[in-house]
Amino acid sequence: MKKIFLGMALLSAAAAFTSCSGFLDEEPKLKQSNELTFSNYDGLDAACAALYGMMQSASWYDGVFILQSELRAGNAKNPISIPGSGRYRNDTQWNYNESSTSPLWTYAYYTIARACNVINNLETADKGTATDQDMNNLKAEALFMRALCHFDLVITYAQPYTSAPSSPGVPVVTVTENGQPARNTVEEVYTQVVADLTEAEGLISSRYTREGISDPAAIVSKEAIQALLSRVYLYMGQWQKSADYATKVINSGRFNLLSGDDYLNMFRASVAPTGSEIIFEVFGSKKNEYWDESGWTHLPYITSWGNGDDGSGDVCATTDLVSLYDEGDIRLKFFAKNENDNLITKYSGKEGGVPRETNIPILRLSEMYLNRAEAISNGASISGASVRGDLDAIASKRGTTVPSQFSVFDERRKELMFEGHIVYDYARCKKSLVRNDFDGVTNKDVPFPSHRWAMPIPKREMDANPNMTQNEGY
Repeated sequence: MKKIFLGMALLSAAAAFTSCSGFLDEEPKLKQSNELTFSNYDGLDAACAALYGMMQSASWYDGVFILQSELRAGNAKNPISIPGSGRYRNDTQWNYNESSTSPLWTYAYYTIARACNVINNLETADKGTATDQDMNNLKAEALFMRALCHFDLVITYAQPYTSAPSSPGVPVVTVTENGQPARNTVEEVYTQVVADLTEAEGLISSRYTREGISDPAAIVSKEAIQALLSRVYLYMGQWQKSADYATKVINSGRFNLLSGDDYLNMFRASVAPTGSEIIFEVFGSKKNEYWDESGWTHLPYITSWGNGDDGSGDVCATTDLVSLYDEGDIRLKFFAKNENDNLITKYSGKEGGVPRETNIPILRLSEMYLNRAEAISNGASISGASVRGDLDAIASKRGTTVPSQFSVFDERRKELMFEGHIVYDYARCKKSLVRNDFDGVTNKDVPFPSHRWAMPIPKREMDANPNMTQNEGY
């Protein structure tokens, strides 16, 4: 088993409880020992609840992880009509080095360490009045979160599985202990991700949710596990398995493709509407310790602009993206004209909440239709399903039609725009990037293969860990 670097492990162990309160009264919260916290169900339950916190960081889903993907792959650029704040000025040009790269590394490994603390203490903990199923649900949550973190890390800092499964991936961490881990191969990382998710699927109860939560879609569910498995298998090119898991989610009956205002409002709802497309999302809250008080670095602020301090307008959509939509496509309402720039309104803040708070979808039903369509186009077979049928199911809800000469890649690009998929879709499809709406200086077009599809390992990790190797070309 790989062991995480000591400084990271100790910090994550201490931080695991700063997002929780009221679960143990014997000792003050910040002085509570790990042994005491992990010794019983209540402590592990609270530690598990804390796993979700870091995803709202502007360094992860509420900012960099999504915006870097869109900026790198031709969906986004810096507007000309708005001066902006100076943020996100290098991403379209792929100007990265070990001191300027994705900040995901730290946040994902902190979360992995927290998940390992839960997973590895469940067997010896005092259950109290908790049932075996209660314990299994906690383990499933932690396994899902560990898998999601490893997956996000490997698609960011390594070459895609579909082209280089034996190339350096990221360290697989399953125990929070002192260590200086070397990188596992890409294939080994995916193997761990699949193992964690399949175990979680078998453990979690079919209608599990946490008590006292306001947004059930912000908690791991069986369908969220299955949806992530569909995505992971898609990235591996294992088409039948991807289609099978997508079909499980589609046939669950818990989610529905929405149309009209229901679809638009879904992205600014205070919580995911029951029976909507949202399978799993980040619940945005000003109370989250990873939401900075100003909100200046989060998605709504970066992508919006207006009077006063409504937003900085640092990122807008390209004409390459906007021109893909037909007139009448309701998804065009996610763009607002400011002179010649197309501002993004997909993340305009929660209705009736703090303007810069937003929920961020991670897994949606429409992705399952798109996954299945792509898988079928590559040889998978699902009774009663077809590529055209799955694409039409989405398009009909958006007020448009699928072109006679359609591209699954383009349909995916239109539906999942500004949800962080696009650069990873280019990579896994081994597709060279060609851009028209580009006003940078370097790397207008990026060929595949290229070292650039794997971002550099952060300098902090390179300095701290003698066993870490940097990606080629940096």
